[in-house]
Amino acid sequence: MRVGIDVRVADPQDSGQQRYLWRLGAWLGRRGHPVDFLALRRQPDDVVTPAGATLHRLHGRSRPQLLAYVSDLALDVLLINPERSRRYRGLPANLLRSGYGTEHYVQKLRSFRSPVERVLRQALRYNPLDAAERRWERDFYEGTEPRPCVIAQSAYMRSEIMESYRVPADLIHVVPNGVDTEEFNPRVRRTLRSEMRARWGIPDDAVCLLVLAHNFRLKGLWDIFAALARRDGCEGIHLLVAGRGTGRAQRAEARRRVRRLGIESRVTLAGPVRTAIHAHAAADALVHLSWHDSFGFVILEAMACGLPVVTTPYVGASELLEEGVSGIIVDPGDRSAIGDAMIRLLDPDLRSTMGSQAALAAAAHDEVTNFARVEGVMNITAERTGRPITA
Repeated sequence: MRVGIDVRVADPQDSGQQRYLWRLGAWLGRRGHPVDFLALRRQPDDVVTPAGATLHRLHGRSRPQLLAYVSDLALDVLLINPERSRRYRGLPANLLRSGYGTEHYVQKLRSFRSPVERVLRQALRYNPLDAAERRWERDFYEGTEPRPCVIAQSAYMRSEIMESYRVPADLIHVVPNGVDTEEFNPRVRRTLRSEMRARWGIPDDAVCLLVLAHNFRLKGLWDIFAALARRDGCEGIHLLVAGRGTGRAQRAEARRRVRRLGIESRVTLAGPVRTAIHAHAAADALVHLSWHDSFGFVILEAMACGLPVVTTPYVGASELLEEGVSGIIVDPGDRSAIGDAMIRLLDPDLRSTMGSQAALAAAAHDEVTNFARVEGVMNITAERTGRPITA
């Protein structure tokens, strides 16, 4: 079975979805499936491609050239994210791995606290380019025969997809993501703890809460700052913020808010962290207050490390948590509940018990188990399509 996988970043050390796709392709290659990584963006020259896989550098090609090139590969399965793959339109991709739906848009609007900003954002949604993007996205789901199979990373996303598109329920396969338990586990976290705390100047006796995110506003960071500054009882908490934000403006906004609230001594803005385990190792718990996440890899990584997690019902990985046992689930709009959850995590016995339960839950979602399930969906997909994918 020849498999094409669309990747944005050809780097096994990248975080989240891109790391996952690269490692999935490497595993499929070891299983004997020829794998073609399709990279529309320019990639570093020194990328080492896994055995059994080929990296196709497709940047700079026109769309007709791109479609002809991919057609010539005679793929049995083409796995794409339909929300980020408009240049593939015209190719009948037969396996979609989706991250968004109508609820995603509603939740993103909620994350803007200002009513004026919400109205402006909603108005911007109705520009011609955005309308075209939504039409192209819908075509991936509804515009080809046979219809594609869909991998939903959570039951939450399955509901999203069924609400947003006319997709038969039997074509949607819920496959929660998997974690590399060799890299993310309590032993590794404990081994690295002192070194990582020293790197970022985090006191040994502080309760360190981690926020690891690339969109600070969407992941609730402004509300976490507010709780840290204004809620009685949070004085013993140190916040480690790792991630690049959406750009320089958002990183500057984070610095301004920290200064304005007077919490500079209790917040470390670490910036991008290339190796996620380093951030987890410095932490005592993860706080991931996303307004929308199809899954949320960082949650599963934290759980595998034995960290308790505070998250929201709008994150797919919250389905792996048991409320009050392995984590705490709050509404991202409830600032009082956010503060309560942070204070609860000051209890060392609670953190220890929750962390142990989180690690047990994560053990059922190791990477290899996930890859095998995805391989099974790919076999079903190739059988349904019955022919190589061509434009």
